[in-house]
Amino acid sequence: MTPTRISVPITWLAVFLAVAQVVAPVVPFSGFGASPNESTTDLLITPAGYTFSIWSLIYLLSIVFAIAVVRKGATGTDDPRRLLIDLEVAFAGAALWILVSAAEWTWVTPIVLTVMTVVLLDAARIAARPADDAAPRWLIVLTRILVGVYAAWATAAVFQNWAAAIGADLADPQSLGWQVTILLACALAGLAVTAAVGSVLVAYPLTLIWALVGIILAAEGETTAVVGVAIGTIVALVVTTAAVTVLRRRAGVPAPAAAR
Repeated sequence: MTPTRISVPITWLAVFLAVAQVVAPVVPFSGFGASPNESTTDLLITPAGYTFSIWSLIYLLSIVFAIAVVRKGATGTDDPRRLLIDLEVAFAGAALWILVSAAEWTWVTPIVLTVMTVVLLDAARIAARPADDAAPRWLIVLTRILVGVYAAWATAAVFQNWAAAIGADLADPQSLGWQVTILLACALAGLAVTAAVGSVLVAYPLTLIWALVGIILAAEGETTAVVGVAIGTIVALVVTTAAVTVLRRRAGVPAPAAAR
């Protein structure tokens, strides 16, 4: 069954919010409030700075996706309205996160990211299901890449943000034990999602690996335990992704975004 087309106002709202999340960083970088780097606590599990450049990819994919949805009235999934609303909440959350970060509201930023993570994981669940047969292949691929990258980065960022809030007010930011515990919790969450959707949304485990490599580079030579957990998680992500892909093929499930 072909999903119903999405209403025009909802599709244009996606464009507006996708642009809003791109424009929001202008506020702190114009001198109004703290930049994200200034408003967060530097931790032993903080990734190297280069990893945050992935936001540029997320912003670009978000705008291209939103414009594509306006043109096609579809998302390439069997529940286009819910997936689009999930992403619109994430876009709005990303813009709001920048603003509350600039205001240095320490405990609000992880709450915003938690909401974003919840809706993005719901979007991942939808995007990993059988695609809309009437949608063009490129739209299905675009949706799955955007959702995979965004959901994975949110998974990593939400744990990082809660850790930063804890390190700012409750715990020693140079104490290793509680930070390794949070890193392990993040690893378990990422592996669970990878097991559920990683064979379709390959961008999800790949993005987590991107974040983990950044953690390794930042912690190398200083905190062996952090490096060990990060390397172990990368290996587990690769093995899990390969295993669920093989199981999917043996079960006779069609490959993602099958030719149309």
